[in-house]
Amino acid sequence: MRVEFRMKYVQHWTDEHGRKRYRFRRRGYPRVELPVNSDPSSPEFQVAYHSALRGENPGEAVAAVAARGGSGSVKAAIDRYLDSTTFNEFSPSTKAVRRGILTSVGRLVGTLPLTQMDRNWIDRWLETAPTRNVKRARLFALRPFLQWAVNPMRLIAADPTEGIKVKAGGIKGHATWTDTEIEQFRSHHPLGTKARLALELLLTIATRRGDAIALGRQHMKDGWLIYTQEKNRKRRAVKVETPIAAPLAAAIEACPNSPESLTFLTNEWGRPFSKRNFNNWFRKQVVAAGLPDTCVPHGLRKAGCVLMAQSDCNPHEIMAVSGHSTLKEVERYTKAFDRKRLAARAQAKVAAAGNVVPLAVVGR
Repeated sequence: MRVEFRMKYVQHWTDEHGRKRYRFRRRGYPRVELPVNSDPSSPEFQVAYHSALRGENPGEAVAAVAARGGSGSVKAAIDRYLDSTTFNEFSPSTKAVRRGILTSVGRLVGTLPLTQMDRNWIDRWLETAPTRNVKRARLFALRPFLQWAVNPMRLIAADPTEGIKVKAGGIKGHATWTDTEIEQFRSHHPLGTKARLALELLLTIATRRGDAIALGRQHMKDGWLIYTQEKNRKRRAVKVETPIAAPLAAAIEACPNSPESLTFLTNEWGRPFSKRNFNNWFRKQVVAAGLPDTCVPHGLRKAGCVLMAQSDCNPHEIMAVSGHSTLKEVERYTKAFDRKRLAARAQAKVAAAGNVVPLAVVGR
């Protein structure tokens, strides 16, 4: 390891977990572990080093620096990160989730030096998560914060979450609407109703809830919808350009809004929906149509992807409409249908080849 500093009696190395380790060794004095993954110029490291020089235990001195809200305390670093432009580049929904997780970390170990948040502590904290998906959410909240602490802030020397991986749990997510559920909703909410317009927006262009409630006539041009997705808009913006499908065009024309409105969908006061209010309103429309509460807006986005797959659209064509940035999610949405389609093709090929499974095999 190359370190751009020289301090008397200090040994430094990288351990098997990738952590930057420092140890004070002086003849006639006990060995002292200095803050792990620390910046040697930080207040915590300096106070620990000088306490060791005096033959004192540095623990109390380091804790005192952290308690004063120094640059090296966990809570101070989290507060600075939550106010940073780096954190504010995330979408509002992502910020809400990660802010809650990081705030809970601050309550747990906020007065301790940031350098004490090493790999061992993180592993123990992640293992207390009740489910694998909660564990994954914790890691996704903590990793960007610690990467920010390394660069550009230089509060610590290395990211202790590097190399930690948590696979997603086996949860399938929101249920995909079936053809029967879609037709039942359409039958109860005919053209001209706001509920029908909401369904066609979510289904025919496989859009997310946040985009569906933000789209308006200003996004229409020569029969196309052109908009930039809300998700990752500040970080990796994805522009979607898709023709307006006939069912959506009919729903828009049958449900006109006021000329000054910037969104197709408006609440009872003629204003754009918030995400939460749209969820509450849409749930009432689902109940009114006699459908189960598993029929949620995101299930229509998934159903839209399946509908395109049923129409022999390839994953790249589906991505162009839905705005997905990777094939992984599209393939996950359409996996069940793809297996059914492949099974049908396999049986058709067997039949076309004239091959017959022996009855003895069938009866087993």
